[in-house]
Amino acid sequence: MSLARDLDDRLQPGRVQAERDGVVAEVDVDDVDRLGARVRGIRMTAPRRGDVCTQASRLPEAMRPLVERIIPVEVDAGLGGAVLRTDPADIVDREFFEVRTDGMQATVQRLRGSGEGTTVRPFTLTREQLGRIVDGLDGVLRGEEER
Repeated sequence: MSLARDLDDRLQPGRVQAERDGVVAEVDVDDVDRLGARVRGIRMTAPRRGDVCTQASRLPEAMRPLVERIIPVEVDAGLGGAVLRTDPADIVDREFFEVRTDGMQATVQRLRGSGEGTTVRPFTLTREQLGRIVDGLDGVLRGEEER
């Protein structure tokens, strides 16, 4: 069973976790129904650290199910990570996706910018989108070639 499928079988409000071959997927779920889920964030953790630069170059493709294009904003393996965000051309109402990786862990959140900083905003995904994101992050963290 794939990591995404196992996670989907467990989907319910609260923190939901699934593991496959040392990779752990965790989703903070606000609400769920038969078609989709409203989530606050996704966190994936690998059993060993990968190359941050390689991961940053592969993340935009892995995040295609988000619909908004994700682009690298900061990539510095020496400082320990990479930040990717929604392409500025796709930002609406100051809300954007932010994807971070440190080579061993990757997170996905939706943020809203304001004069006081940023706040986490829940976002809705179909179950299929969530599964594709989890599988994509799984491949990126494992260093696997595109599926």
